[in-house]
Amino acid sequence: MNEYQTIVQNLERLRTNYGLQYEEVDKFAGLKSGTYKAVIDGIVALTVKDLISIAKIYITDPSKIFKPKMRMPAFKDLSSKIREIASERLGKKEKVIEKRDLIHYCILIFNRYFKVDTDFTNSEIKSYLNNHLKKAFKGKSIEWEKSIISGCILDTETTRPGKTKPENIYRLVKEIPADMVERAFEKVGDDWLEDGKGENEEVSD
Repeated sequence: MNEYQTIVQNLERLRTNYGLQYEEVDKFAGLKSGTYKAVIDGIVALTVKDLISIAKIYITDPSKIFKPKMRMPAFKDLSSKIREIASERLGKKEKVIEKRDLIHYCILIFNRYFKVDTDFTNSEIKSYLNNHLKKAFKGKSIEWEKSIISGCILDTETTRPGKTKPENIYRLVKEIPADMVERAFEKVGDDWLEDGKGENEEVSD
């Protein structure tokens, strides 16, 4: 698949994911009526400028549409008009972040970024959360021994220097079971999970 096809495919994923009609894409992107449908049918090829105009209907950073494995933007980051359309037509709404869900976010972080026998600290795990989640879980400790993945985590009983105090070092000793990963995805989704280490900032418990 070439780059242009990747972009068009991503734009169509965005359109269907948030319930827009073809003519609404034309209207919101300032295109002539019938243009977007012609693009999807392979009749018309758009310029980069027009492709970016369409992308900006949904996301503030249009460079994301160039990624073959583009992730859907968080519902809260959509414009008010797109949120309204998605809510009315598809019943979509912003996920409510609950304190007890932290372990589900951790499971998805481990599944994507950590291999078995890798050492980590709690602040390192939290650094993969976006700013919205960091605020939601500020001051919330991760108690691995009481969690549903306690059998996968080992307390090495060693520490390393932290931002304000020494931090305990843990080790991922077993792969997170696939059914737990699947449940975590169903619970919290993955639109918050960046393609790289999100905010890079050390976060204390």
